[in-house]
Amino acid sequence: MVNVDVRDVCSIEIKSLNASLEGLPKIDAEIYNSGSLPYTFRVLIEGKNIVWSSKIFEAPGDLKRVILYFLPSNGTKMKIYFCNKIFERDLETKEKVFQEGNWFSINKARVYSNFIVLEVFSNVSSEVVIMPLQYPENLIVESYVGRLKTGKNFVKINFEGEITSERKMSFVVATIDGKCFSINEVKLEKKVGLEYWFFCILDIFRIWLYWNLL
Repeated sequence: MVNVDVRDVCSIEIKSLNASLEGLPKIDAEIYNSGSLPYTFRVLIEGKNIVWSSKIFEAPGDLKRVILYFLPSNGTKMKIYFCNKIFERDLETKEKVFQEGNWFSINKARVYSNFIVLEVFSNVSSEVVIMPLQYPENLIVESYVGRLKTGKNFVKINFEGEITSERKMSFVVATIDGKCFSINEVKLEKKVGLEYWFFCILDIFRIWLYWNLL
């Protein structure tokens, strides 16, 4: 157990931590608020790519489980951001090579105020992870974990930060077992004016329809 005290009223404990390199590598951690104040936290894994958890609220005494998929390097780090502080821990991982194939393709990416909608074409129907590979350092970009059906899919990726212009980002799309693995670079489309609201409403409806028909 690792205990980190920022103040008596703001502290955090890692109750358990497991890093698995089987299939698509992941960490499985239990984070405990051992202080007397509530806070929100994010977990970051920094290996060959940088992946973020969602922002998680913890009241005193809460225990939250965090699972994050990532691409490991020989010097992978785990960081927890909470109470305006950063706790850092080294993970014992080794770089892993995946056989890339044309399993998935990201055809379009439209960016809105705090999320990106990806149009993903899949050649398989499977549980997958879509995680960022290369993106601007000023952004916090989350991952997608869920099912893709064969054919066209609409996926929402949450982010925090500001994207002021159209730019390119790259994503990894892989099955949980790591057997189907693709890397896609895509240009972010940033709509303005009425186009922004038209496509925003359309994409939200598409995602809702997709999930209700999946």
